[in-house]
Amino acid sequence: MSTGAEKTSPIDRIPTGVPGLDEILGGGLLRSGVYIFQGSPGAGKTILANHIVHRHAAGGGKVVYVTLLAESHARLFQHMESFTFFHPDVVPEKVYYVSAFHALRSNGLKGVIDLLRAEMRSHQAGIVVLDGLVMAASAAESDEELKLFISDIQTHSTLSGCTTLLLTSENADRPVSAEQTMVDGIVLLRERVFGVRRERNLEVVKFRGSKTLRGNHSFRIGPQGIVVYPRLESARRPGPTDCVQRTGVSTGVAGLDEMFAINGYAKGSVTALSGPSGCGKTTLALHFAAQARPGESALFVGFYESPALLGQVAATLGLRLPDDPAVLEFMWQSFGENMLDELAAGILERVGRSRHARVVIDGAGGLMATPGFSDRGGAFLAALTSELRALGTTTLITVEQMDTTRALVLDSATMSALADNVLDLHMMKSPRMRRFATIRKSRVSRCDLRERELTLTPTGVALVEVPSIGD
Repeated sequence: MSTGAEKTSPIDRIPTGVPGLDEILGGGLLRSGVYIFQGSPGAGKTILANHIVHRHAAGGGKVVYVTLLAESHARLFQHMESFTFFHPDVVPEKVYYVSAFHALRSNGLKGVIDLLRAEMRSHQAGIVVLDGLVMAASAAESDEELKLFISDIQTHSTLSGCTTLLLTSENADRPVSAEQTMVDGIVLLRERVFGVRRERNLEVVKFRGSKTLRGNHSFRIGPQGIVVYPRLESARRPGPTDCVQRTGVSTGVAGLDEMFAINGYAKGSVTALSGPSGCGKTTLALHFAAQARPGESALFVGFYESPALLGQVAATLGLRLPDDPAVLEFMWQSFGENMLDELAAGILERVGRSRHARVVIDGAGGLMATPGFSDRGGAFLAALTSELRALGTTTLITVEQMDTTRALVLDSATMSALADNVLDLHMMKSPRMRRFATIRKSRVSRCDLRERELTLTPTGVALVEVPSIGD
């Protein structure tokens, strides 16, 4: 006789195959589960469902895709053919499309259930999609009838071991309805407005039997289908606590190296170069990147100057940048339709893949210009820099500062979370324009806090001591 709770085996997962989505769902959908994908027309539900079912078919599974809409399947295929996930050669053997529109009109919800049960059995489907749940809800004479309809679907899904996706074209933020209380999970798809821009996002508000990443996660619809970018703060994994080492990494400027007791930026640290436009932030960033070599490669993330222009700037300074992309990789992200988590994913993927020892983000303004930064800025930057430290890279981030007020665009709390070192740059006209640098903060190394002047030599920038008053 058992004296305690019986240990049960975990429910099998059905991977969605959609980049980023399985991470949010904790590994995929649960076998035999019934899930609602809900969003206004155009939110991406049909593309998401087709992406999932064709990935399932590519892995050897079988799918039944049932539509309650009057639109023909030929029209649906025309829409899907532009995506690389869609393979018409698997239709109808592995992905079987069938309309339940006439069954609904002739026999109501019972006719739809009879069709679903027959198709599940005859095709031995691992996934069934019912596209057009809003039509079923309209046909139901009461909430009770709709609940019984969902209950019948759950029963057949459990008996057949089939995972069922219910697509409904209703506003993601409408009040809780009868069918939502019955299902195993609810995924909401939205479009958020930022001025003249819109950004698609996805939220898992209900998921029985598994932990998920909470909150909104942005996604993009492109030629490959849907790519979801888990929100960095929620997806962040605990990293080692001793990432920053007391080993100097050359700044690329001898005079600046000498200002740190360890002869450079601490390995694994994050340094903020703050100052107004034209003070030399990108110049010092190029010196840092120019030190890249085989076995100590660098990634340069730029938002303002293109790689070609940066090469011209470096040549003007007397610097020779490595021309091997395996040694110095550029990630050029011009201002436009950038998304915050997509940028972070791109940076971290490149660093993880190539094991870059040095990273330059020039500059923080490119991140700040993305929708959502105003709500997440400090937390996002803290998460991004923590991930970079955990990867063992030494990072340089340029931060714009208004010279007239000496006020940072990023607030003090954000800068504290962001940077292990802060190097202040400023300019003065007396009578010619002069540029100066001061170390304002260094967590790991003792440093020389005296001001230095930046001067240009034939081989790049040099830092020279500023004579004291009376010298």
